[in-house]
Amino acid sequence: MILCVTLNPCLDKTLTVPSWKPGDSVRGSAVSEVVGGKGNNVARALKRLGRDARPATFLGGPVGDRCASLLRDTEGFDPLIVSSKAPTRTILTVRTEQSSEQTAFFDPDPEISADEADALLRAVDQAIAAGGIEAVTLSGSSPSEATHGLYLDLISMARMRRLPVFLDTYGPPLETLWGFWPDVIQLNRRELSQHLRREALTDEDIFSTLGTWAGHGVRIAVVTDGPEAVLIHADGQYYRAYPPEIEVVNPIGSGDCLLAGLVERWLAGADLEAILRHAISCAVANALVWDAGDLDPEEVARIEPEIELEPVTDLGEAPRERLGDAQGFLRVGVYGRATSKFGRK
Repeated sequence: MILCVTLNPCLDKTLTVPSWKPGDSVRGSAVSEVVGGKGNNVARALKRLGRDARPATFLGGPVGDRCASLLRDTEGFDPLIVSSKAPTRTILTVRTEQSSEQTAFFDPDPEISADEADALLRAVDQAIAAGGIEAVTLSGSSPSEATHGLYLDLISMARMRRLPVFLDTYGPPLETLWGFWPDVIQLNRRELSQHLRREALTDEDIFSTLGTWAGHGVRIAVVTDGPEAVLIHADGQYYRAYPPEIEVVNPIGSGDCLLAGLVERWLAGADLEAILRHAISCAVANALVWDAGDLDPEEVARIEPEIELEPVTDLGEAPRERLGDAQGFLRVGVYGRATSKFGRK
């Protein structure tokens, strides 16, 4: 069982509409709902990959009740839920028919109290103590000051129990890291730039930072950049990874699927190259479908041989020239949060 923690979940509603412009009165043709939040996408992808996963999150108010029902009754999860007084947020995505156009509207983040944050920490501790947990994933943003240090607390808790930890976050939760570090870190170039308080980063800057993290015990560190190459440091080696060109259906959740792929192959005892190829293939496969995390394992297997994994021996070495966006195709890194609404926080 993999425990997938999300501090900032949402009810993710998609309204499909005909072509429109601001000011129009628009009648939708379809509406769908799924529980969003990056860790929930990770759990969904892991389930598709054949792994048992358990979402762990805060939920509050009627929207939270709806999310709990969807997780349990529709998706068949046994979620670990801590109730919050603040209502769970809703994200409304307006999708234009017969096109890739979509616009998302986010509710404000909920205010989680210190007592509620402590309750989640205790609940995760009890779940781990009960046995059967193989790994912990920590994904997404922190909604309020009381939750900013939760990932650090959870990392220290899991590492002391000798459980591998996979982290995908940015902002305050990343700033709090010290002492205990995860086995795997994933984020995008913009988030790393903000973390380092620099407007722009070269590949050499990124590789240097990933090497520093390795000194803290991080086994695999991955930095994505939308349509550009994925930069990786893993077990003493630097890489650039180039996925194949695809026709994108929906990139949202592809970073979460990359993390799920890392976890799945890590627990399977695969070698490093197989772990990386599988993870990036999961990201690409997710972009071929609309629903985040609803990847096809057969598609993942088909894509794996097409991943180009290039060792980097000179950190100042420039990336090779690549094809750009042409004829509706997009060369993608992991469809991270660097552009548009890719990978909802």
